[in-house]
Amino acid sequence: MGSALPGKISCRTLVTFSQSGLYATKNMKFKSITLLLSSSLAFGQNEAQPNNVEELKPIVVESSPLAPSVSDSTQAWSVLSGDDLKKSKGATIAETLSSTPGVSQTGFGPSANRPIIRGLDKFRVRVLQNGTDTFDVSAQSEDHAVPIDPLMVDRIEVLRGASALLYGGSAIGGVVNVIDRSIPSSPYGDPGASLLSSYNSVNDGWNYGATAFGSSGKLNFQINGSKRDYNDYDAPSFFTEDHHTGAVSGPFDSVKNSHGVSSSIGFGGSYMLDSGYAGLSFTRHVNDYGVPGEHAESDTLIEMESDRFEFRTEFDVAGSDWLNGVTLNFGYGDYKHSESGYETENNVTEWHTHATYLREGFEGTIVLSHEIGELNGVIGFHGLIDEFKIVGEESIFGGASNTNPAISSEDRTKLGVFIIEEYQLDEKTKVNGGVRLDHIDKDFEGVPDRDDSAFSASLGFNRILSELWSFGGNLNYTERVPDSAELFSDGAHHATESFEIGNSALGKETARGVEVLVRRTSGKVTGQLTGFYTKFNNYIFLEETGVERDPDGNTPPAAGAEELPEKIYEAAKAKFYGLEIEVDWLAIENPGWSMLLSAYGDALRATNESEGTNLPRIAPARLGLGFEVRQGKLDYGMRLTRSMKQDKVAVHGAHSEEPTAAYSLLNAFASYDVDFGGSLGELFVRGYNLTDELAYNHASVLKQYAPLPGRSVEVGFKFDF
Repeated sequence: MGSALPGKISCRTLVTFSQSGLYATKNMKFKSITLLLSSSLAFGQNEAQPNNVEELKPIVVESSPLAPSVSDSTQAWSVLSGDDLKKSKGATIAETLSSTPGVSQTGFGPSANRPIIRGLDKFRVRVLQNGTDTFDVSAQSEDHAVPIDPLMVDRIEVLRGASALLYGGSAIGGVVNVIDRSIPSSPYGDPGASLLSSYNSVNDGWNYGATAFGSSGKLNFQINGSKRDYNDYDAPSFFTEDHHTGAVSGPFDSVKNSHGVSSSIGFGGSYMLDSGYAGLSFTRHVNDYGVPGEHAESDTLIEMESDRFEFRTEFDVAGSDWLNGVTLNFGYGDYKHSESGYETENNVTEWHTHATYLREGFEGTIVLSHEIGELNGVIGFHGLIDEFKIVGEESIFGGASNTNPAISSEDRTKLGVFIIEEYQLDEKTKVNGGVRLDHIDKDFEGVPDRDDSAFSASLGFNRILSELWSFGGNLNYTERVPDSAELFSDGAHHATESFEIGNSALGKETARGVEVLVRRTSGKVTGQLTGFYTKFNNYIFLEETGVERDPDGNTPPAAGAEELPEKIYEAAKAKFYGLEIEVDWLAIENPGWSMLLSAYGDALRATNESEGTNLPRIAPARLGLGFEVRQGKLDYGMRLTRSMKQDKVAVHGAHSEEPTAAYSLLNAFASYDVDFGGSLGELFVRGYNLTDELAYNHASVLKQYAPLPGRSVEVGFKFDF
């Protein structure tokens, strides 16, 4: 589920959603589930130390300059932090968010995995780190990882729905902001340190993490590091089918070339001002991981390096008639990854680097918060300057088919200005609105330069209906300028087993949306119901044409050459609509123990209105049910998630997307708080996909080659000194 809402206790059934399955019968599954539930409930009746349940303060959305609470925001935010985040942490940010309503994942193996928000991904969803760009190339392709290790993350905020007003047109589908507290915003009380380690049976994976922090006068500092090392992951027995010949291979019981090793190190510090703070941080992330799929036989490897600096300051302004405060956020990133593998030519097999991706950039935002009469709001200025290039013979910008000319590099400058105002209409009703204008200048080596502009606007409201209920919503209009890959691609993309061709005639993508939210924010039953509808003009997507090309662009492919299906970027009218729900119920609250029951679900439809069919890779409807029991130092629970069959698939000519069968995942967790000398610790065990069910992610382009992980157990500890 999403984050805790105001009035909830902080015990939630949030477990990491590693996924997969076994060929167990339905009767055995339900008997196992019933037995486990019954045992847990019986165990919960035992005497224990009292565990006080307290009302929580409203959760503030840090990613918004207006800093609204989740309970009165006019948009669907989710905040994952504290115990909720600790129990949900997976190998990637997307896996960590996998139980958030409206959020799915691309699923390109355990390392390269990006969030999908309401069916939108890649160039429509921004993944940020502390409010600024991650300076990676994960939006370019599903096999490119996000250079953030969830192990050391403090908080994740998700905006489900258009947020271009705050972050530009590339956030037309939503935002994931990962907050790591690398720059302390307040003084530490006492110096301290934390250690974390765990082992996962599904891939013999080891995780290690450590952080230390302290203060000296007005100076605060922290240092952290982490490492992950894992082998190919296990899966229930599965088969694969060659998309060229139709030949079936298998059975397999592990996903080949899904291994990896990653590490990160970072440090940061801040100086406390009289009315704010100023700080600087640095993070280095290294990630070497295999790429599953048809090229796994070549041991294809991505070797990533990412260096990132941040500067941030916030301070209040006294003595001004209108200006309340200033926030400055600045980031710099230097990113590189190479894609390599074994290649045989003239009967000689050698290790060969196919392509190297390079990106370097700066991003900065200045926000002026103000109060003018009855209006509270912000004026913001945003700038992004970066350089992107692909070096090597297998560039997607290589002009292989001569449909588009070759591009050697791209320099982009993006400047934006936005204003957001909030007005308290009466004691129960709040309204807000804003506009944003962006100018994007792209200078290319190989094609003429492009200048574009984009406009966004939003209007929202929130109405308090009673002490328990509130009602809100928003209208939004967003424009997105096509990415260079959508305009000028012309080359083999081996990771996705396709030959991709861009369309330089594509215009701006526009979206008009409406979202309605009903919340219950206090009491023993809390939750949120969201409905949304978005209509696109010029919705840009990759469509398979049925034509085959070889890596050099020839059609039909040259004799003996690799055959790749041609995919072309096209534009169509499209609409997305759906429902999301999350409910928590504090069912039992005894002096010795308490029980929380939870449920969540989401459903989405996305259609190509121009062709009268469905859009590809849209996640199916889901329903999750769970419980959590807390008694003294012991905390345990279970979660059952049902993913429905997805048979509303894309059809184009003679080509049809493959349906995906329904599946159920049963996860469980338990933790025990311990005192160890002068430190506080936690021992934990987590079980994933306990019925070992074979499951496939419909949104993954590697669906048949990389099913979700099988049954696994993770054990670990965390100590705070």
